Amino acid sequence: MSTIAKSAGLAAVFVFSLGNMSGAIALDKERYLELATATIKKADGGFVSNVHKLIKQQEELIKIGVEGAKAYIVTHPEHADLLNEVINNADSMKRMTLDEIEDQWHMGKYMKAKGYDLDKFDHFGELFSLMDAIIHPATSFISLKEYKRTRNVDYLARASAELSEVIVHVKHIKSGKATTQLSSN
Repeated sequence: MSTIAKSAGLAAVFVFSLGNMSGAIALDKERYLELATATIKKADGGFVSNVHKLIKQQEELIKIGVEGAKAYIVTHPEHADLLNEVINNADSMKRMTLDEIEDQWHMGKYMKAKGYDLDKFDHFGELFSLMDAIIHPATSFISLKEYKRTRNVDYLARASAELSEVIVHVKHIKSGKATTQLSSN
């Protein structure tokens, strides 16, 4: 094969790769529900010996939520700014206190300060549910960290409540198992 043909082949692979960079993995609903249910079951037991494992599961839930939100943006670019606010703040949410995350994200003060009117969206619509698929496990993450620090079972109850609520939301998300969605370039 000539050098020109090899170069052309590499260029084609590079262009193909760039064209597919906008692909996103849809929310893996099955895995999300599995992890959330497993956390609830452990938290409802009233004592957790391996809280580190549950904390890691919350991180995975957040990651799945972020992937789902990114996939939604591909097909609903009109909501990109709103969802990107949640996506870009997912890690900082985990560093908040329970009162802070409640005030800023559950009550919507952060989004209102950014100019978003959350009241115009269906609370159980796909957009809101995807936001909650990130916010609720972040809240559960904080609760479990507090449980680890204090061993106060009230934090387990809070983690369970957060995930029980988000399960209802996740069931409203149309995406099923992880699928690749590519935008046309």
